[in-house]
Amino acid sequence: MKVLAINGSPRGQFGNTEVLLKPFLEGCAEAGAEIETIYLKDKEIKHCLGCFTCWTKTPGKCIHKDDMEELLDKLKQADIVVYATPLYVFTVTGIMKDFMDRKIPLAKRDIIKVGDKYVHPKRYEKEHPTKNVLISNCGFPGKYNFSGLVKTFEVMSNGNLAGTILCGQGGVLGNIKNDDDLKKMYESFFSALRSAGKEVITIGYIKEETQAILDKDVIAPEIYIKQANQSWE
Repeated sequence: MKVLAINGSPRGQFGNTEVLLKPFLEGCAEAGAEIETIYLKDKEIKHCLGCFTCWTKTPGKCIHKDDMEELLDKLKQADIVVYATPLYVFTVTGIMKDFMDRKIPLAKRDIIKVGDKYVHPKRYEKEHPTKNVLISNCGFPGKYNFSGLVKTFEVMSNGNLAGTILCGQGGVLGNIKNDDDLKKMYESFFSALRSAGKEVITIGYIKEETQAILDKDVIAPEIYIKQANQSWE
């Protein structure tokens, strides 16, 4: 099974998003999956022009000649795509949005009705649909802040969203490695992250008990807010 992880953080492997993504992928690898991580900050991905050349003159091929052509090939081969992004104004980062926009060549131009929905069918059919996983973090508490982001991925995944991992206290993630107290506090959280990776590979979703650990605030919101505000001083 091939897992393609897309890290949309402008800080790449040095950001808080990577702190969440890495143990999840370790769990995937332990379950036997083949892992590849793409850091969008290192790629040239131009803005979609909305010209629809990829649907008309050159079906399946974008007018831009940049790194997205290679990434589209990787997307076609992946069994699971992990979208990892910090929360920027209640949605994905700019570089992640460009990546998502440029996926249009993977769809056909005609609109069809499937059940009670109208969709663009996929250009490349697979025996099993690609599953998606969403991993995100932000610097303030409250899972409701992710509601718009999650809805986007629910619609985009069309019933194939295998899991969402949302960390509303992401401001401390970068400090855990060098802070023994934080490391101990987050021990069960990171263990659950690895378990989530294994579960997505072995059973196709995150178990309820694992999700409960991931959804629980490790630090009381009042304490986190106080420390976060003091960090600006």
